[in-house]
Amino acid sequence: MSIDIGIGSSLSSEDAAHFVATTEAITSALQQVREIHSAYSWVWTHEIRCRGCHTRLEIPVLASTKANADKAFAAHQSAELDAFLAADGGPTFT
Repeated sequence: MSIDIGIGSSLSSEDAAHFVATTEAITSALQQVREIHSAYSWVWTHEIRCRGCHTRLEIPVLASTKANADKAFAAHQSAELDAFLAADGGPTFT
């Protein structure tokens, strides 16, 4: 994934380098999270489990669909990315 934005004229070279480094750090972290937490398995009609870390993720019983399971798993991956970035010191957005 790449971002092609004409930011060069509005950022100093130091700011642009920081922006590139931050983007690369986030992309790398996201790739690592997706490798570790790559898929889920259904356990019950209202529960899925991450195949990477075995975390139990509940799906509302009356809304137990693949789409809702995908949303719950995406939220799990996002939370894992946030935790990974926080633990690693993560990139700063200042």
